[in-house]
Amino acid sequence: MRFVVVRSSAPGCEPNCPEWISAEGTIEASTPTLFRRLLKTLGGRQLPIVVNSPGGNVDAALQLGRMIRKNKLDIAVGITEFSGCSPGMKNCRGNDAKQQPYSGVAHDSGAMCNSACPLMFAGGIRRVAGEWAYLGVHQITTTFRREKLLYRTTYRIVNGKKKIIGTTIVSRRNAGSYKTYEMSKAIEKRLSAYLKEMGVEQSILDVMKATPASDIRQIEPDDMLEMKLVTSLDSLDLLTEKSMCLRNPV
Repeated sequence: MRFVVVRSSAPGCEPNCPEWISAEGTIEASTPTLFRRLLKTLGGRQLPIVVNSPGGNVDAALQLGRMIRKNKLDIAVGITEFSGCSPGMKNCRGNDAKQQPYSGVAHDSGAMCNSACPLMFAGGIRRVAGEWAYLGVHQITTTFRREKLLYRTTYRIVNGKKKIIGTTIVSRRNAGSYKTYEMSKAIEKRLSAYLKEMGVEQSILDVMKATPASDIRQIEPDDMLEMKLVTSLDSLDLLTEKSMCLRNPV
């Protein structure tokens, strides 16, 4: 997942245009570290997050959710369209080096927060997903990897018996992997505790368990509100709209 700060390029917005954190892409094991790094550049500013993600690593999503809650940040499902300079362009690297915000606008048409993403999303103080955004869940896929290890053991004879004095791994190799597509009791317990911590209803777990890992179950707006997954039926305009330009920056 890529994180950058974006300043609204809406006409007539200056001098106090709203800013937000654009979070785009797959949640990976390294994503919490990247997010923590970005937060350190904000000087305590509580910018809202606009997220567009197919999901990813569950453990990382839980870490992100807790970081978002700890920093009291709002979150919305949405896509950021950059104006001119955008992340990844060679001539835009100066923005990252100087920690300058990119320019753009946010919308929810075609935006998604699927799989593990709703767990990250649950960490927001205010949480919104407009009618054009897609928020979906399914069963958890767990990958188990096997390794074959070769050890060298050093020992000596003490009173006629072997006494191990050291063991060292001399080689390791991949011995294959396998996946499971059902939520284990241990994972369900962890997710249940997390959702309770975030103030989200447990009923979302039932939807996750009832949806095959090969499918995605879209959660409708009214159901999201009932589950307390969203805090209102507003769209991301609540956090990024032009009218916010009339206020002081967050």
